[in-house]
Amino acid sequence: MSWEWNLLVVIGILVGLLVSGLWIPFALGVAGVVVLYLHGGAAPLGSLPSIGWNTMENFVLTSVPLFLLMGEVILRAGLSSRFYRGVAVWMSGIRGELLHSNVVASAIFSAVCGSSAATAAAIGTVAIPEMRRRGYAPHMIYGTIAAGGALGNLIPPGIATIIYGAIVEQSVAKLFIACVIPGILVTLLFLAYIWVAVLLRPELVPAADSHPTLRDRWTGLVDIVPVVVLMVVVLSSLWFGIATPTESAAVGATGALIAAWLYRGLTWSVLWASLVNTTRVTCMVLFIILGAQILSFAFVKAGINRQVTEAVVGLGLSKWTLFTVMVVLYIILGMLVDGISMMVLTLPVLYPLILGAGFDPIWFGVVLVTLIELGQITPPVGLVLFVIQGISRASMRDVAQGAFPFMVLFLLGIVLMAVFPQTAMWLPSLMR
Repeated sequence: MSWEWNLLVVIGILVGLLVSGLWIPFALGVAGVVVLYLHGGAAPLGSLPSIGWNTMENFVLTSVPLFLLMGEVILRAGLSSRFYRGVAVWMSGIRGELLHSNVVASAIFSAVCGSSAATAAAIGTVAIPEMRRRGYAPHMIYGTIAAGGALGNLIPPGIATIIYGAIVEQSVAKLFIACVIPGILVTLLFLAYIWVAVLLRPELVPAADSHPTLRDRWTGLVDIVPVVVLMVVVLSSLWFGIATPTESAAVGATGALIAAWLYRGLTWSVLWASLVNTTRVTCMVLFIILGAQILSFAFVKAGINRQVTEAVVGLGLSKWTLFTVMVVLYIILGMLVDGISMMVLTLPVLYPLILGAGFDPIWFGVVLVTLIELGQITPPVGLVLFVIQGISRASMRDVAQGAFPFMVLFLLGIVLMAVFPQTAMWLPSLMR
């Protein structure tokens, strides 16, 4: 059977299972089992237990629940709302201060959360009612919160970055550090757009914003400190090689619990809710990875990886033509499936092409995570858009309209990373 038919069979099985309502992890796993049986009978199925064991015993993945717990505690203990208000106080004096606050607060909060949806929920819950009360344009409210939320995985530590490193066996610490400058770059693009938009259309924001006193600024600084300290501790421990990603995550989770206790936000109900939601999200992520690993093994046994690679090489595409095709593919996939599923589905086939074309795997990991974040704010299935719609009760059209300019800026960020690859490669080259 040719690789085209092999691929069509896999896609057909997957689409059929997903349309039937089967959960994504099980759809991936069942598709893999069917492909294995079609190409080898029952014999290859004996490898499934070892695939499950090898996937779940990957030590890097233990950092996933710890980073998630850190973000959950900060969110549920009320530290995130205090943090946002503190940032807003220090952004006062800038025209459209709360629009800038949305992006800056999200960027910093992302460094202690690792989840785009959680970042959007944490900032949006506090920001949307206040911004409506002050009279900000609705599409700017939704757009800035969506854009800020979409920084959740790009700015380290991101869950998608951990999973990419685990799948392709690259250093997660280097991937985290590689994301720092691109994350700052995209954040600055967002802030520049807001500044220009407000300059050209002053009616988007209220005529006069807040005028905080010195006491207000001091209180705001106190509210900002715990999140910033956690961010510095986690990133510096990775930068200086003091700790592994898992150890950094453990320190971050412990620090979040201590900060929540010091600020009197830690109760038994908060701790229990944080642990329960961390467990749920972790199980979802790990089941998706397991299902994808089964399908990846089926790709290898059926020869799909090798056949696709040979076919693409035979086309004689240039390095950057191949890159452009992959970017377009990921943009389309981002409209249809969630980021983790998109990554684990495509990497087994596309990663060999990336290496063969001469792209650095660390650099490509940063680009891929950026594309995943773009998918988070791309309709019709952008998860961050649904989070904001749920909080604001606005129409999906209004939320998507607000997010569109920031989708373009994400693409501009990818172009800049392609033109200046050192944006992602410089800091990892300096690591100890």
